[in-house]
Amino acid sequence: ETPVAVPIHGPSTPHRINMPSEDLNEKATITTNEEQSVMTLLSPLQVIKKSAPRGRKKAVSVQSINHRSFKPQGTETNHSITDYFPVRRSVRKSKKIVLEEKQRDLENKVLCQIEEGLEVRYFPGKGRGVITTREFAKGEFVVEYIGELINQGEAKEREKIYAQDQNAGCYMYYFQHRNQQYCVDATAESDKLGRLVNHSRNGNLIARIVEVNSTPHLVLTAKEDIPNGVEVSYDYGDRSRESIRHHPWLAL
Repeated sequence: ETPVAVPIHGPSTPHRINMPSEDLNEKATITTNEEQSVMTLLSPLQVIKKSAPRGRKKAVSVQSINHRSFKPQGTETNHSITDYFPVRRSVRKSKKIVLEEKQRDLENKVLCQIEEGLEVRYFPGKGRGVITTREFAKGEFVVEYIGELINQGEAKEREKIYAQDQNAGCYMYYFQHRNQQYCVDATAESDKLGRLVNHSRNGNLIARIVEVNSTPHLVLTAKEDIPNGVEVSYDYGDRSRESIRHHPWLAL
């Protein structure tokens, strides 16, 4: 599920987003142990006839012919390859099963607050940011935006307080889920990396909502294949003039 921007009247926040839907039209991974070929083995009693060489024909007695042509009834049988080797059944996973496995893995990473493959880096003129220490594949979980989940009314009151401190950053992330308006407030300083991911209109991450135990969580997943050693970012989605006036980097 993709977060939906919630209009708020009052102090602007750089974390009001409206991100495009993630393309989930991915082909299911199908693994097979082995493709079965239709084969028929010759019986050990069968032989391949070869043409006799041209020239004098060798005389063959009737007794010899009768001896060679006589075969006990029921001794000649065509055998299938499965008579000699066990059948290996291919293991196929449907698209539904693959998506369910990915969802369970995503929920587990949220519960464990996984933040592997990332580290904080200081950028001159921009401040702190987050870079990768390994590769991330498209669609892979990168980090959760961890903070305090509050309702819209509480978020408005907190914004008024935060606006009084010019040195305080704003980490209010508004979204809508199941017709309810929420905000993840990550303003309080912590060691969580999701709050330090910077904005870019051409970011390599995309936000999604993952519901775990009836509680919505905001996670950032790879929008594309991300190499090692690059900064991760996502589009905050705030295009208002007031927000850009206070935070010019939103236009970047």
